[in-house]
Amino acid sequence: MISLALPKGSALERPVLGLLTAAGIGVRRASGRSYRASVDYGGPIQVVFLKPREIPPALEKGAFDFGVAGTDWIEETGAKVEIVEPVAAGEPWRLVLAVPDGGPGGLPPGARVATEFPDIGRQYLRGRGLAAEVVHSYGASQAKIPELADAVIEVLEPGVSLPPGLRVLDTVRTCAPRLVAGPHAWRDARKRARIQRVARLLDSVRAGAAHVLLTVRTSARELPRVAPALPPRSWRVGDVREDGLVVVQGLAARHGVAETIDGILAAGAADVVASPVGRVATRQPAPPSQKPTGREADQAVTHQPAPPPREPTGREAVRVVTHQPDSPPREPTGRGVNPSAPLRRESPPAVRPSGL
Repeated sequence: MISLALPKGSALERPVLGLLTAAGIGVRRASGRSYRASVDYGGPIQVVFLKPREIPPALEKGAFDFGVAGTDWIEETGAKVEIVEPVAAGEPWRLVLAVPDGGPGGLPPGARVATEFPDIGRQYLRGRGLAAEVVHSYGASQAKIPELADAVIEVLEPGVSLPPGLRVLDTVRTCAPRLVAGPHAWRDARKRARIQRVARLLDSVRAGAAHVLLTVRTSARELPRVAPALPPRSWRVGDVREDGLVVVQGLAARHGVAETIDGILAAGAADVVASPVGRVATRQPAPPSQKPTGREADQAVTHQPAPPPREPTGREAVRVVTHQPDSPPREPTGRGVNPSAPLRRESPPAVRPSGL
């Protein structure tokens, strides 16, 4: 069994749980107030909820195997942990230096700066050449102005304003969540393999959101013209149908997909269906020294061939764009495609294994 530490009582809690659910490995717990839970993926994973500041030191000490922590607390605690990969949960947040409204334009010499991040605060002040005193705060730093502090270094979440009476003077850090592992777990080949598999699933959600699945119908005669306009990661589905049509699918980057569809239709395709992608994951062989064995190998995620032809319907069909006959197809570019030959047959690729 391996153990996973997740943040509790912070803005990260809901996005991280949502990401795990989207990846197909949702957390099971008795209630939203429970501090213990479990995940079943490749065997049981014990889950514990901790305050964000507690997670990096707990991983370093070996109390838990891996977890999700913000880069602010990783830096502040100085814990020696392995950064496996970024986590696409929520938006980045900032640590900001804030001062009272109506005060001096900058931070006056000898000012007292209250913060929950004293080490980060001292590094920032030294780097700016500011002569100020850092006051370690254990929460509600802004309440210490003016009696105990003259300024604060506070977390500022996206879309959230500072309390009335404060204004941002500077951004100290921009922070984001990371999937991290304890050194002891990372040295264990079996635990490391399981952590990497979880990382791959989490990243597959990010990759899925960044892509659109295009299903293209074209005549076998027009296929040589259409092929160069298809996304680089495309594959032909099935053989030429009785009506002479060929079905091709491909993963297109969501950014710029409108231009991609325009190019496919201009090349002579009959129509294009754009569908959302939930996850994009791929299998890549592990290094020889890290290949799972025994039960781990039996539980490994296996490569699945491309699905049989299917035309998206209902809510899956985001939009269907049909080629207009009066639009002359553009001349083919690059090497043509033999209509009777397979077109880059492959399964939908995606995420690289993490932590290597």
